[in-house]
Amino acid sequence: MTKFDRNHPALATLKERYPLTKESSSKQTWHVTLDMKNIDIEYHPGDSVGILAQNDPVLVDHLIEAMRAKPTDLITHKRTGEKFPLHAFLSRCANLSRITSSFLKLLHECEASLEAKEHMQNLLADKSKLRAFLSENDPLNLLRDYAKSKLPLQELCDQFGPLLPRFYSVASSQYTQKDTLDLTVALFTWMQNNEKRYGIASHFLCHLAEIGKTPIPLYVQPAPHFRLPAAHDTPIIMIGPGTGIAPFRAFMQERQHHGASGKHWLFFGERNRKSDFFYESEWNAHKNLELHTAFSRDQEEKVYVQHKMLENAKELYAWLQDGAHLYVCGDAKIMAKDVDNALHEIILKHGNMSEDEVKSYIKSLKKEGRYRLDVY
Repeated sequence: MTKFDRNHPALATLKERYPLTKESSSKQTWHVTLDMKNIDIEYHPGDSVGILAQNDPVLVDHLIEAMRAKPTDLITHKRTGEKFPLHAFLSRCANLSRITSSFLKLLHECEASLEAKEHMQNLLADKSKLRAFLSENDPLNLLRDYAKSKLPLQELCDQFGPLLPRFYSVASSQYTQKDTLDLTVALFTWMQNNEKRYGIASHFLCHLAEIGKTPIPLYVQPAPHFRLPAAHDTPIIMIGPGTGIAPFRAFMQERQHHGASGKHWLFFGERNRKSDFFYESEWNAHKNLELHTAFSRDQEEKVYVQHKMLENAKELYAWLQDGAHLYVCGDAKIMAKDVDNALHEIILKHGNMSEDEVKSYIKSLKKEGRYRLDVY
């Protein structure tokens, strides 16, 4: 089997994509199917795929114009020594959504305007102001605002950060989909200086890549810490709000393929049932699945997955006592902590334990591989 990695990716193409959210939703999430035919690659539910996306060609064209350069100007990649035409380098190698402090320093050294130099000097001298400025701007805005003459092209390109892979949880089982691989992709957008900006990888997958044409470089990032239990009769509890639901779609496909007799329980959360219920018909079609949903904006009081856990606390604790494996996927900053706190409260109450005993119980779950997290 061929070994693919970041430096030697497999080349898939787009087979299909469609929005999982309705037009009335306040955001967009897409189902993306990649054509993996004739690609000798292995992955498992729980694994992620690293996508090596390309920048928006419109953004690249605008940037080349702001650099006062030509698309065919040759650039040497400072990390590999490889030569690229400028357009190819900006498309495939450079992070065009972030400014580095070295980028600003180069502008400060080369820009002739005293007013611009003074402003940049003040930013470089104040770490908090510099941090805010770098987060609120991008290279295109910076060049448009400050570069009044042509800058040394190679030095300028050396200041771009690398275009890193974006990881997405595998949302399908290789047993049920031999030649295709599914992803659940949230389209990331924001406004910057009154212009709409897009997340690089999500824009590439949801908008830019052409079906059956555009090469999509990728490789598998194994996640041995987030695997299904070996025994098919083991009950599993899955907690995946938003795109955190992706690996559990793969889990259910795989368990269904093996005829798993173990029980399944899914907690899913999003904003509105009518517009944001990802894969609703699929979940409803599973006969051996208990489903609880939390749609935070369908009522005045915000309801999240941890609230649904607490509503079903007694049953959830009974599942754990029966040997269930608990999986959590999604936001690490808030959701995972809230879920962990809810779990703590459930075990404390229904296990009749002390605080120290609860901590020991949860520690044992993790040690036994029965409490697994894939959070980011």
